[in-house]
Amino acid sequence: MGNRSERETDGRPDERGYGEGWEELRQKTLRRDGYACTRCGADDRTLQAHHVVPRSAGGPDDLENLLTICRPCHGVIHQSNGAFDDVRDDAPLFPDRTAPAPVARMRTPDDQCCSRCGTQHDDPTELVAWTDVPTPVNGRETDHLMLCKPCAGLVLERDLDCTRGAIAANHRLSTHELASRRVNAPVRPSVFASQQVAIRREPRTVRERLVDDTPLRFVVNHAGIRWAMLAAVGYVVLILVVSL
Repeated sequence: MGNRSERETDGRPDERGYGEGWEELRQKTLRRDGYACTRCGADDRTLQAHHVVPRSAGGPDDLENLLTICRPCHGVIHQSNGAFDDVRDDAPLFPDRTAPAPVARMRTPDDQCCSRCGTQHDDPTELVAWTDVPTPVNGRETDHLMLCKPCAGLVLERDLDCTRGAIAANHRLSTHELASRRVNAPVRPSVFASQQVAIRREPRTVRERLVDDTPLRFVVNHAGIRWAMLAAVGYVVLILVVSL
């Protein structure tokens, strides 16, 4: 069971500015949530009350604005708070599939991005983790790589080191689902893709052969580059018009 009496108050504000009544409110929060972390379900760690809307943003000290969360998972929510740096890595990689939306986050912001295609996913059920990743020659060792489901299906099919037993998720996952979605994986991996998952898929359509499998993909598939090129062309046209 978690620490139910982490701090007792005597009516004076504590170092965080919480005054009289906070400890009672915190205990009500823990009791309502069954003395378990709402992100990971742990009931054997120090439990804290997390403000869904931060106090700094005007969030009230109300039961409706509080969720029970263990200290490591609290660090997941507050990535920039150095007070949690010593425990953040103890939080599970994935939130529990029943976690409320305000705390249903991956352990780090990087874990929300597919390590092959670079696409960010706010929904943890669209991601899987490849654990027991082999270290490439002259490469950086890592204990896991995050993959979106289409890229996971492709890697699972093409890389013998990646097996179904090495794929983890926070929900029921079938090999059939990953296999069926691999056709939606981008033809080329991101230029920043990790070496272990930088696998090319054979193009199937004319567009994939002429665009997605060539440098044209950087122009067509990235809005920022498209706007930059349009601006450059517009600038050249303007110079030509003015010089006439």
